Amino acid sequence: MRNRSSAWLWVAALFLVSMLIWGLEEIVVAPFETGEVYPPYSSLRTDPQGSKALYESLATLPDIAVERLYKPRATLQGASGAIFVLGVDPASWATIEDGTLDEYEKLVSNGGRLVIAFLPVRPPAKSIDVKRSRLEDRWHIRLGYRYFDPSPEWNVLSRREDRATAVERNFGGGRVVLVADSFFLSNQGLREARDTELIAKLVGPAHHITFDENHFGVVETGSVVKLMRKYRLEGAVLVLALVAGLFLWRSASSFLPPRPARPAQAVMGFDSIEGLAALLHRGIGEKDLLDTCFAEWRKSAPRETRALHMETEIQRAGKRDPVAAYRAICGILSTRGTEKG
Repeated sequence: MRNRSSAWLWVAALFLVSMLIWGLEEIVVAPFETGEVYPPYSSLRTDPQGSKALYESLATLPDIAVERLYKPRATLQGASGAIFVLGVDPASWATIEDGTLDEYEKLVSNGGRLVIAFLPVRPPAKSIDVKRSRLEDRWHIRLGYRYFDPSPEWNVLSRREDRATAVERNFGGGRVVLVADSFFLSNQGLREARDTELIAKLVGPAHHITFDENHFGVVETGSVVKLMRKYRLEGAVLVLALVAGLFLWRSASSFLPPRPARPAQAVMGFDSIEGLAALLHRGIGEKDLLDTCFAEWRKSAPRETRALHMETEIQRAGKRDPVAAYRAICGILSTRGTEKG
């Protein structure tokens, strides 16, 4: 019965350990394998909302090098470089500031291409006042939702329902490309609505393409705590701490009830006389005690002349009053002198 209970305990322990490993895998490993910890249109995501398929597809093309950017953008050097900034919120561009536009213009001032692709979102219930943005005043283009209203300075690369969905314009030695609906750049878009011709127009003559992950907040940092907070690993750390706490608790304490405390003083046992008395009491009856003692005495004193008197006293009063017979025998033994037979 005890072996069967022990086997069930082992089975339960193995099940709990398996569930713990599975839970840790779901919390820590799986989100990194699918890239779900990263924002939509990140080139690190492999699910439908990511753009890793585009990243790897461009990397397989000859004479094209692809990398990711985890630091602030630097000025592009020459026409062979291109930076893809995907998954930009169009609502934030309604209130874009001059500083951001200055950054973009400086980025392509020496050549290269800056490709900015916006999230495919629905228009808000209330229209946004374009005067809140410096985009139309400086770049002469109005950003709607999934389309543009560009000035003649912009070259239209793609249209949908007579609306411009992808445009480009020269700034200094380089070009800025805007894409209103970036669905076709996602993993799902490449599978369901692939538009290789438009993708080729976005890349242009570039041979070195960089996918900007910095604007998603995915940056290189030496702080482990910041990385844990960024990728939401607090739950995993909490689980590990809980497991460690349970292990230490199990090692430091026992599930069995505590043993009773031992007495402070040592327990004294019987002495030799008390032990012999207890042995005789358990092995010899009260009526046979005097006869047994007399028989053992005769073995050590076979020639004792007083034995006849002692035996007479045992026969006379031993069965009726052993105590009186014992006293009489003690009186006989106390007499001086012995007779040899």
